[in-house]
Amino acid sequence: MRNQRPWIAAAAAVVLVGAGRSSHLPAAVAKAVEEDRPGATIAKLEVEKDGGLTVYDIEFKDGRGEIEVAEDGTVLDVSDVIDMKDVPSAAAAGIRKAAEGRSIKQVEKSEVHARIEKKDGRGHLSRLASPEYIYEAELSGGEVEVAADGRIVKGLNGSRR
Repeated sequence: MRNQRPWIAAAAAVVLVGAGRSSHLPAAVAKAVEEDRPGATIAKLEVEKDGGLTVYDIEFKDGRGEIEVAEDGTVLDVSDVIDMKDVPSAAAAGIRKAAEGRSIKQVEKSEVHARIEKKDGRGHLSRLASPEYIYEAELSGGEVEVAADGRIVKGLNGSRR
C-alpha cells in the first residue's frame, strides 16, 4: 500500500461491480475490475494519489480479494488470501524469518502487473513484461512483504528494501 493519505469513499461500499452498476468508478477502472472480478461487491474503496496519478485500491466482500487500478484502467496488482501451505517454500521461509517468532494470521498473494515509477517528482506507469509475485503476511504485531524468491521486500518496521 502507499503512504499517501487516502480518501475513503464510503458510498462505494455497496456498489456492485458489473452489469453497469459500478457508477462510483471511472469507466476504465470499472471495466478492469469487472474483467478481473466479475460480479464482485466492493467492501472498501480508497482513492489515492501517487506521484500525481490517481489509483483506486479496492477490497471486495466475501473473500474475493483486492485490486489496485490506475485511473486509466491499468491494473497495478491483484491480491488474494491464500493458505500458508500454498506459499512457495522460499517465500514461506522468508516470511517465517521476517516474522521473528510472531504468529502468522493471514497471507495474501499479490500478482503485480505494473508499478508507478517516479521521475522528476511525477509518477509514470511502468507495465511489467510478466507478473511478479509478492506475499504479504499479516502478523501479530505487524506485517511483512516477501518476494517469491524469499527476499524481504518490506520488513516489520515498514521499511522497503
